[in-house]
Amino acid sequence: MISVTFVCGHTGSVSETAQAAPTCGCGEQQVRRVAARAPRFIGACSGPYCETRMLEPAVVNVAPAGPLTLKTPKD
Repeated sequence: MISVTFVCGHTGSVSETAQAAPTCGCGEQQVRRVAARAPRFIGACSGPYCETRMLEPAVVNVAPAGPLTLKTPKD
């Protein structure tokens, strides 16, 4: 869970997988402070919060040529 402090001064908790913006019980949506675990990045990145793993190829629609599949380069 992520601890959220709103501008109104109230606090609340938000799920790490929540898709909607957090809202206070009084209706406030502007967040003043967030306390959460350190982020983990996956993909093209580097640093202490990076987790390296192979990802599935991505399909990108390039108009008007049509779909293009991006693949990892051969070593």
